[in-house]
Amino acid sequence: MDPPDESAAADLRGDGAGEEDLDGGGGSVELQALVPYSARDAPMDPDGDLDLTRTQPPVTIAPRSSRSRTAAVTATKNVAFVEESGATDGSIDDATKRKKMILLLMSTLFVALVGAVLGKHSAVELEQEIEEGEQEEVFHVHSHVDHTDGETKIHTHIIDLEGYHPTTLVNASDYVLPGTEDAPPLSAAKGRPYTPILNHFQFRDPTSSYAKQWGYFDFEDPDPEWDGRMRPQPKFEDYPNRDVPNSEFPEDAWQRSDEYMKAFLAEAKLLVNRSIEAVYAEYGVGISQDGSITLTEEQWINRAKFAPLLVKETVRQGGGGSWTTKQSMEGSARRLIHHIMTGDTFKLVLGGHSAAAGHGAGFNQSYIIEAGHVLEPVFAHLGVEFRSYNFAQGGMGTIQQALAGMDLRGKETDWIMWDSKMTERPGYLNNFFLRQALISGNRSPVLMGDGVDLTGFHDVAGASVAAQGNGWIPVTVSEEQVKEVPWAAQYLQCAPGATANCPGHAYTAGCWVEREDFKPQARQEPIVGGQASWHPGNRVHKRRGRMIALIILQTLDYALDKWETVAAEGGGYPIAEEHWHVTDYYKSIREKAKEVGGCFGNNWRIGQKRHLLEEEQADEDDPYHRNLDGEDDFWPPRLCNLPLQGRSLWGPRHNPVETSLLSIMRPNQMGDIDPLIKTNAYMSPPCYSPPDRPAPWTVPPETEPFAPLIGGSRRLTVDEDGQHQHQLRSQVDESPTPGEATKVDSAVEGNRQVPILRNYVAKRVLAEGDAVEEDAKKSEAADKDAIVPGLGLQVHWGRPGVCDGSSHSWCDKVCSSACLMGGAQDNRGMVCFDGLSGWLVFDVKNVKHGFIGARMEPWHKDTDVSITAGWTEVNNGGRGNYDKHGRERELHEEYQHQMEMKGIERMKEEIEKDIKFVEDNGNSANTTRRLGGGQSCGFAGDYTFQWAINGEIVSWNQAEFCKHYTRLNYNLDVIKFLDDEKKTGDFELAMRMTNGGRGKVMCITHLYWS
Repeated sequence: MDPPDESAAADLRGDGAGEEDLDGGGGSVELQALVPYSARDAPMDPDGDLDLTRTQPPVTIAPRSSRSRTAAVTATKNVAFVEESGATDGSIDDATKRKKMILLLMSTLFVALVGAVLGKHSAVELEQEIEEGEQEEVFHVHSHVDHTDGETKIHTHIIDLEGYHPTTLVNASDYVLPGTEDAPPLSAAKGRPYTPILNHFQFRDPTSSYAKQWGYFDFEDPDPEWDGRMRPQPKFEDYPNRDVPNSEFPEDAWQRSDEYMKAFLAEAKLLVNRSIEAVYAEYGVGISQDGSITLTEEQWINRAKFAPLLVKETVRQGGGGSWTTKQSMEGSARRLIHHIMTGDTFKLVLGGHSAAAGHGAGFNQSYIIEAGHVLEPVFAHLGVEFRSYNFAQGGMGTIQQALAGMDLRGKETDWIMWDSKMTERPGYLNNFFLRQALISGNRSPVLMGDGVDLTGFHDVAGASVAAQGNGWIPVTVSEEQVKEVPWAAQYLQCAPGATANCPGHAYTAGCWVEREDFKPQARQEPIVGGQASWHPGNRVHKRRGRMIALIILQTLDYALDKWETVAAEGGGYPIAEEHWHVTDYYKSIREKAKEVGGCFGNNWRIGQKRHLLEEEQADEDDPYHRNLDGEDDFWPPRLCNLPLQGRSLWGPRHNPVETSLLSIMRPNQMGDIDPLIKTNAYMSPPCYSPPDRPAPWTVPPETEPFAPLIGGSRRLTVDEDGQHQHQLRSQVDESPTPGEATKVDSAVEGNRQVPILRNYVAKRVLAEGDAVEEDAKKSEAADKDAIVPGLGLQVHWGRPGVCDGSSHSWCDKVCSSACLMGGAQDNRGMVCFDGLSGWLVFDVKNVKHGFIGARMEPWHKDTDVSITAGWTEVNNGGRGNYDKHGRERELHEEYQHQMEMKGIERMKEEIEKDIKFVEDNGNSANTTRRLGGGQSCGFAGDYTFQWAINGEIVSWNQAEFCKHYTRLNYNLDVIKFLDDEKKTGDFELAMRMTNGGRGKVMCITHLYWS
């Protein structure tokens, strides 16, 4: 392999590698887009002066450097719209004229602000907020005061918002794994319930210092008739993608009310602008809403370079930094307007390797989660439930996820990013990842990629695309000077010749923050593990996350502008369906994506090139060497354009229980999917309850700007003693009372269909020892080859807890952990079986294109099937371990739990070894690695692997298995069970080991079909 590529770390640091290859290099003029309100809507007239009498759609206007903003309500709308030629009009370079314009704009905006403030209702509002399942009173203090008679008077009024609060907690999925109904709270099987977003009136706190300086989402229903009451909504769930006809909106629906919409959009624009400014302010160039921050001339220059967004005509048009296209802005505007109108969800998803996963920085500090910290509260005010998901996996690429379509990544994904250059260099791999995102989910998401060619997806399929670039960063010079650098930028980038030690401050994320209600049993490490030269620190992740958040915020701002403009030009609200319905838009992209080139191609089979290379390099005397058994063993290139499905036990993954292999496993004769269901990790509760305490490496000192709290105006204080304590509201979710079992059902509340939690009486199909003898006799009399699920299957779930890839996860909070706040979610679960386990049976439903395959691991030892320890015959003579009673059963369950915990530790070690091997390009001492690389077909000695589809059994010995064992990428070796386009429907897939006793083990991690 080649030496380590510094570009991956450089991309995260801010060196700009990755995008320039496609842009063609060269400079670009940064232009100012329309700004959402007041005088900021004014374009330049032909003479270069501000024209305050008219507005117009986005056009090519003056360079950003000549349109500086200042004082109150300032826009960080550093967006450039360029024509195909890249030329710009109206450039003004004269410094004197710039200053005159700035002064004119300052005075205009100040007058506008004064008018806006005086027009506000001054009040003390009483808000009933459901927080952690309890109602709390929050008093809202406005900034307006009356100074008559020499006294300061605050006018107050009370607004009752109780009617807007959700009455139930919800869970991310309504799926309940049979046998886990009595799972403890916050276990994987139970999930982590939360308060849903149902309207525009939840989760505010204008009492904080941030709100006083930066403002907050100050919105109320302008119609007194609906004060404190939810307006009627149509049945969105009755229509594909919630695309209700305009005629179905009730007369009093907020979407129909001009008065409501005008007030809502005005506050929404302020909210988005405030959030953009907050990110700028974190790095020293933002302006607060109260006008208390004044920038120097140098800061204005740096502000213009901080995070420009170039809006291009074509993908390949020149220009650096962050960019998108006009086509993409229009498509994204449609999507965003739709989601706000219908109360839909918005999901931002990342797939990648260990650097993207946040190794060394901490999961909740990884850049995609950092983007979510900023965006989630903003979208919440708009009535949209936003989540960011990090599905990156250390030591791997992304194709093992993409082969399952969007099942493991979330079919409702709206914006997806690929970041796996170190482990997936061939372009057809990232092409496959993004292609499946378009054709396999329920939505066709916006595409981003680190150095990915997005041209075909944009030009041919009509997809929306974007790229995150890099801008100006405050530099660190010395240990003394860094004290004056904004907190978020300290030690982020050292100037040439600097005496400060930037590398020494790269990793600051710790493992624990003391709390009053829990003390860890294990000694906590000072910092999160996983540091490596290619793993950026948490400061770099924060910066990159902020850049991604800005792209989405600027796109959202454009959508709000368009919504308002279309209404003004088209007869009011709701705007015409052609501007916000998404079903046909998604369908068109999905169909045209199949015409995009760059996937595996039609001239060779998936896996062929890798196999041929392996053939050339292999030693014929190598016992691990394997030959191919003809082209039939390669996976068909038609998979590129098929909507794939899949289940897995690797993680993190979306809705982890519902997308697990267990969800399609057939129960055994005792009624259990997993014979060890009582002791498995998915039934394990955490060592302590959420939330974690705010960390000093995440939340800045109180005097510093902090975008997640400024944008959302979330509650800041949660302390019974009245002491100030920063608390990110987006991470405060209520869990059920310990010991209280729950079941998830579906109900409609507000304008969304949500799963609701209710008390549930747990049911076990089989109590300890019940009916074992009778069932054993029946089993012994049955045909030995009858395909009946075995009693000796070993499910390795992996990390316990809710590991769904989001910041709302509560993953791996085990008492033995030495880094409880590290948050790592890399997971490699599997189902293993040996010659005594019996059949493993899957019910594979809805096969439409005649394909079934799986990722298999044949190199494991008997310790991975500890359930059969002491057995001498298949299924232990038909009894399994179900005949153990009393103390014997207790000891058995304790032993299985201990083995499971040891297995998790081995899994973590395997992941670290793979990371060092594949991501360090084999430069570590671990260059002879075979097992994790999937090159072994099993240990010495023969075995028989049998598999069957709908009862037709096929037997392979070890040599035959090896001939069919196909490599698609590093550590991704697969078996194809069905490849016949004519065969469709529901299938039974079964597999087992024979003739090997306990010594021959086979494991399955992923099952794919289409």
